[in-house]
Amino acid sequence: MNDMLKRVARVLCDRIKHDGYIWYDYIPDARAVIAAMRDCTPEMLDAGSAAHPAGGYKRDTLLTDIIECEWRAMVDAALGQK
Repeated sequence: MNDMLKRVARVLCDRIKHDGYIWYDYIPDARAVIAAMRDCTPEMLDAGSAAHPAGGYKRDTLLTDIIECEWRAMVDAALGQK
């Protein structure tokens, strides 16, 4: 299990605070939360493009395709699916 999955599970555990639960019980929920972020929103693409060294945002270009691929790879790594 990777660090990001553990981090999210611990935050969920701290915030929900069900008696008798430990952070490990929240792994399935943490996985679902991270997986929900796998697809970029237009706002995420805007921010990624603005921060990218190549710069200049134009929707549906090679740059946004690259940003989406990089983001999905990072989310997959957070899910332990390299």
